[in-house]
Amino acid sequence: MSNFKQLPTLGFVEACKLASSRLTEFSGRSRRSELWWWMLVVMIINEVASLFSTNLLVTAIISIIVMFFGLSVTVRRVQDTGKPAFWVYLSYGLGIIYQLYIALSGTMASLVEMVQQGDMEKISEFAESNMGDFGVMSGIGTLWSIASIVVIVFCLLDSDPQANKYGDSPKYIVEE
Repeated sequence: MSNFKQLPTLGFVEACKLASSRLTEFSGRSRRSELWWWMLVVMIINEVASLFSTNLLVTAIISIIVMFFGLSVTVRRVQDTGKPAFWVYLSYGLGIIYQLYIALSGTMASLVEMVQQGDMEKISEFAESNMGDFGVMSGIGTLWSIASIVVIVFCLLDSDPQANKYGDSPKYIVEE
């Protein structure tokens, strides 16, 4: 039986350099530290970029573009635990559908405008007449949430010390 030695955790700069150099690489494996440090950077970029837009469609497009910067590292991280990348693609796909549906349906923009005006009677009538849209948003949002939770749980799991079908472990080395 092999003895495995755990490599030190990646620091912020090292993790960000590694993740950014592998933006289009979907094969292989990534460590938790690479994923979480890189996702912190991606989320900050997304928040800052979204500050410059009040249009829901523009904000959705910015979020979708920025989301792709985290896709490859998330795929590699899930593969590091031996799980299929299907869950990552499902989560990202549902997130895109959800954001575009909200932005393009106009329902949320209209609701926000009515809330700002404070006319509760109009809001109640609007909600009743748009139950279908709210149902679709809720359904897609629920599916997206479930898929995202599955991905997060997979990303929290420890690496498999042995090589798996996605490659050698980036965290453990065989000690002779």
